[in-house]
Amino acid sequence: GNRSSKGPTSSAGGNRSSKGPTSSAGGNRSSKGRGQKQDKKVEEKLLIFEEKNEDGSYAGVTIVDTKEGVIDAFKIINLYLSPRVRFPTREIFVSFGGHNVSREGFLSLVAITDGDGNTWLFDVIALEDDIWDNGMRKFLENPCNEKVVFDTRGVKDCLGHVYNVEFKGMFDLRVIEIMQRGKVKTHDRLPHEKIVKDGISRTVVNKTFLFVPEEMIQYYVKPSEQSSVKSIKNTISDAEKTWRNRKNGIDDACMQNMIEFQKFLIHVWKNFEFGDVRRDELRWISSENFNSMWSDKPVRNYDKYEDNDYLPKFMLCTMSTDQP
Repeated sequence: GNRSSKGPTSSAGGNRSSKGPTSSAGGNRSSKGRGQKQDKKVEEKLLIFEEKNEDGSYAGVTIVDTKEGVIDAFKIINLYLSPRVRFPTREIFVSFGGHNVSREGFLSLVAITDGDGNTWLFDVIALEDDIWDNGMRKFLENPCNEKVVFDTRGVKDCLGHVYNVEFKGMFDLRVIEIMQRGKVKTHDRLPHEKIVKDGISRTVVNKTFLFVPEEMIQYYVKPSEQSSVKSIKNTISDAEKTWRNRKNGIDDACMQNMIEFQKFLIHVWKNFEFGDVRRDELRWISSENFNSMWSDKPVRNYDKYEDNDYLPKFMLCTMSTDQP
């Protein structure tokens, strides 16, 4: 069956070899103290869109709906990413919203948040080709600027078949979580199962199914912060019309959903820590295996096998692209 109850459909990328969206500092005691202060400062900046402004907009969020806006946004994004060259050093969070996001649906919004607290909400409907021709295509197709996302199988399928964009460089939290499950601290007890090995019965963490957003929030978002991402559980009413309609601008429910999904990505990302080798393995699994499950199929079935939360073990292969 299908356990899934995804938000808008999300994806994100980017990252560093250390922990989530905080910067690190080493050296003597005094520099460490400064580093800790800087960590807190960066974390606060990443969440500056916590409150709405008086006009209903979100602090720190820029709506991009013109060609000039796209160009200006990617000047900042590319500058932020420029130190990476080949080796990613900073995180970049990306999510997608739309109706039936796949080769049979469409995208409405793309949100990007960098580690400096800048968030851009790109209006795909209003921009049409201007969004792809002025920076977004290059950004999404770059395999080096790793993008922290959450299950972008449908997004990759949609981008490739509807918009002719080859999505690369995903660092998928849904895959990362199941591979790290039981190895990091959680805010609730993880599900367990009994197994028998060599005639001995024991209880282990259940790793059969991928977590849906609600479960990710339950285990990896602090209880005091869970209310700030509660709307990603909501279903957008009259979804196709709501995601596409621009009569009065972007619908408030769609905007809130996107902003909270960005916060969700940031909250969850902060739980995981791994070195360069492990990070590269996870990136490869996210981009080449997991997120290509549907897009490489000439014909989609849309059955219970394609749209569920079961992860075949071969998807976690970390060897070469020649592996089955």
